[in-house]
This record gives sequence, C-alpha cells and structure tokens, in this order.
Amino acid sequence: MHIRILKPAAAALVVLMGTMMIPSAALADASPLFKQLVGSWQGLGDLTLEDGTRERLSCKGYYVLKQEGDGLSIATLCESPTQKFEIRSLVAEKGSGISGQWEERTFHATGQVSGKANGTTLDLSITGTIEGTISIALTGKTHSVTVTAAGAGIKGVQISLSRS
Repeated sequence: MHIRILKPAAAALVVLMGTMMIPSAALADASPLFKQLVGSWQGLGDLTLEDGTRERLSCKGYYVLKQEGDGLSIATLCESPTQKFEIRSLVAEKGSGISGQWEERTFHATGQVSGKANGTTLDLSITGTIEGTISIALTGKTHSVTVTAAGAGIKGVQISLSRS
C-alpha cells in the first residue's frame, strides 16, 4: 500500500539535483540559474500524504551541466522511514522555457517536465505517470523545493537543501 501511495511522491521529486563532470565551455554558455544549481546538495523535508500522514525525507542530490551548457542533468536520492527513491532527469533551457524528461528508477515511473525559469526560480509542470507542479527557489547556498501532485496520493512535498 505504501509503495502505491509513495510512487507519485518519488516521481514528483524529479527536479532536485544531478551527476557528471562539468566542461568549462558548458559553464560559459549555461543559464545563470543552472550555473548556480551545479554541485552537490543535501537536506531534509516532509512528504504529506492525502490522509494527512507525514513522513520525514532525507535527500542527497547533484546538478551537473551538460556539455552544450543549456542542459542540466539531475540525480536525486531520497529516503523516508518506509521508502527510498532514485530519480534522474535531464532538462534543457531554450530562452526562458524549460523542457525535458524524468525517470524514477525504483518504481519505473517516467514522464515529461516543462516550465519556465524566472531569475532564481524554476516553475515546472510534470506529466506522465503522475501530473503536478514543482517550484525550486534558490537563495544563496540553499534552495527550497515545493511539489504538488493532486490526486496522486499526496498533498505535497517540501524540501530545503544546502550545498554539501
């Protein structure tokens, strides 16, 4: 039962972080927000289920620029008392638009990501196995992630991450 409920939550965490080496040419052409997100992050948060139950999350993740500079590879590992999630994503920025794909490897969920970058904030929509929204707000050496996924067994996810 928990796996069915938490599967959408795992998928909704897709846009947190990423892995790979960063070529210097990619940094020169990269979006300012993508540049600021590059690196290792860790933090805590809460998963709230539709029935009001809360589970504490511990997350580690990595953002890495793709060689072209307009793409961001994202990898996230999160644990709650009952679940582990492994999420991968690749997003690209064209102008102020963001698009890409996500995959949750534990539950084999997949889908699309789209949205906009506004200064130090990413406002995204996710579709596929679940549908919802994700907002990532960067403030200095921390960023917050807020996820909503109506009808997916969860009310939302809130995480605060700091550079590790």
